[in-house]
Amino acid sequence: MRKVEPIRDIDDIERMKYYLRSKSDRNYILIMCGLYSGLRISDIVKLQVRDVLKDRIEIIEQKTGKTRYFAVNSQLRKAFDSYIKDNELKSYDYLFPSRKRKRVDGVRISHIGRVAAYQIFKDAANHIGIYNIGTHTMRKTFGYHFYKQTQNVVLLMEIFNHASPDITLRYIGYKQDELDKAMLDFSY
Repeated sequence: MRKVEPIRDIDDIERMKYYLRSKSDRNYILIMCGLYSGLRISDIVKLQVRDVLKDRIEIIEQKTGKTRYFAVNSQLRKAFDSYIKDNELKSYDYLFPSRKRKRVDGVRISHIGRVAAYQIFKDAANHIGIYNIGTHTMRKTFGYHFYKQTQNVVLLMEIFNHASPDITLRYIGYKQDELDKAMLDFSY
C-alpha cells in the first residue's frame, strides 16, 4: 500500500475544487465535505441530506464505532444549501448518489463507494498534475492545514480520534515536513 499525502499547496486545492465543480455538483460537494470535515471517505459517502440540514453533523464513524459531532463551517454550509436546493434533493436522498443504482421509477437507491470517490479525486489530481493521492488525501489535507492555522495538535488529535499527538503529526505529513526542513537547513 503506498502512502498518500495531504495537498499542501492552497492553489492546488483551489484548482481541484474548480475542476471537480466543472465536472459535477456532486463531485464538488464531495471534495468540499472532505476538505472541511476531516471525515474518512467511508463516512462521507454515506451522508444523506437529513444528516447535513442542521448546523452540526452527527455521525457514527464506521471505523471506530464512535459518535462524532462537528459544526458545519460557513463555506461548507453554503455549498450544502446550494447543492441541495439546485438538485431538489429530499431529506432521504444521499448527498453522493450512485449514477448506476436506480429503482424502476428513477430514484437513486445507493451512494457512491470508496472506489468511485478515489477515481473522482484521482481524475482531478491527474488533471492538475499532483500525485500520491488517495481517499485519505482530503482528510489529511484538512488536518495539515488545520494544524498550520491553529498549531493545536491536541485539538486535531481529538477531531481525528487519534491516541497521541505524534500519530496525528505523522498522519498529516507534518513530521516529514519538519524532517525535510531540518535536513535541508543542516550545514557545517
